[in-house]
Amino acid sequence: MAGEQDSRPVSLSGVQKSSFAFFTIRDRLPNILTKVIDVFSRLASNYHAEKDEVKAEDAKNIVAKFSKLKNEMQTDKDIKPIEDNYKDSILWNVFFKEAPVLEEGKSTPSWYSVAWLACECYMYRRIFEAMQLSQHHTLFDPFFEQKSKAFFSSEKPMQTLASYVMQFVKTTNSVEQGSAEKLQLDFEMLLEYCLWGNKCDLSISAGTQVSNQLKESSQLKDLLAHIISNHTEQVWKHVNTIKSNGKQARIDFVLDNAGFELYSDLCFAEFLLDKQFCEVVYFHVKEIPWFVSDTSKFDFEWTVKQCCDSTNEAVKALGQRWQTRLNNKTFVIVQNMYWTLPHDFAAMKEFDSKLYSDLSESQLLIFKGDLNYRKLIGDRSWPFTTTFDNALYGFCPAPLCALRTLKADLVVGLQPGKDKELAARDQNWMTSGQYAVIQFCKKL
Repeated sequence: MAGEQDSRPVSLSGVQKSSFAFFTIRDRLPNILTKVIDVFSRLASNYHAEKDEVKAEDAKNIVAKFSKLKNEMQTDKDIKPIEDNYKDSILWNVFFKEAPVLEEGKSTPSWYSVAWLACECYMYRRIFEAMQLSQHHTLFDPFFEQKSKAFFSSEKPMQTLASYVMQFVKTTNSVEQGSAEKLQLDFEMLLEYCLWGNKCDLSISAGTQVSNQLKESSQLKDLLAHIISNHTEQVWKHVNTIKSNGKQARIDFVLDNAGFELYSDLCFAEFLLDKQFCEVVYFHVKEIPWFVSDTSKFDFEWTVKQCCDSTNEAVKALGQRWQTRLNNKTFVIVQNMYWTLPHDFAAMKEFDSKLYSDLSESQLLIFKGDLNYRKLIGDRSWPFTTTFDNALYGFCPAPLCALRTLKADLVVGLQPGKDKELAARDQNWMTSGQYAVIQFCKKL
């Protein structure tokens, strides 16, 4: 873990002014805060119109806290302790008390001088703090409106994928010629849908909805060349061993974004259960509003309900299957505070041994998205040719697969010279979301 015993490369931070970390702290994070301020400003106006002055004042107080937070960030103030009484506040405050200061000449942690991963997570925790300290908005999700819009903007690709999934569900018990090959093709297609569903991330676009989801499965073929480290064959071989291990097989998704990405995750999970690769799928969600579009328990259940209420026959049929799975516990939603702490995953054994032990019961952990990838490899400036296994730095409670489109300037597992080839083609290849990795580690 971080500190004197940590032999990993230096953490990415805002100290490097040409970095994506610096750009994020200077531009992206303030833009996200501005949108949250707008949400509460509109709430205050609505309350005022309804003559509910108590709630209006409460919303105004939250706006004031966010405006102050934005100023702290933009002027590189010292990191302030979390002041609410939520169960993780002590952990946060101890973390920053011990956090390395990465800027020469500074002795106390500030926005640009600590690890980017830590300060970005801290902003979202401070957003949650403002609501925890409020009277009437402790359970309010300031990002839900954006997440719901993202869901409804994805209806066409959802319908396309639903039709495909319902076709293989109907043929589960058939013994058609070449079915083993078809099974692998279905697996690969749904794995890639899960991967590219991550292209749209509201924390990257500062909450602005962009229509770059997959519309048709034919796009996957064009995107194959954009997977710059691809362990699909290893994942497929491993999934086939799960079937025959003699105990109830469990696969876990550590989720990322709500909206189309969550929907594609649910479709892949349906395939894994329907084709009997496992008996149960665990979905790990965020406990508090996080990185704008990250999935909460409410988002998950809301998504299933929206599918159940869909006017599209295939989407509705899928929604009903998923509600049944939630009822019979073949789909299990799991919340854990660790996913919204500033620690990377190499620290999990030390800070949440119970979660680490629980994950070790899984036969496959599927980590979705950019933030999970950053936490998997510690958000460090690893050489691009570092193996994925080495970058995990001891974290591998069970065989794990990372599905990530690149939206931060770090990546491992590349062949020598691949970074130069990509840079010649696209200067922003590490942050544009146009390139991706499917990486697998069986066991360290």
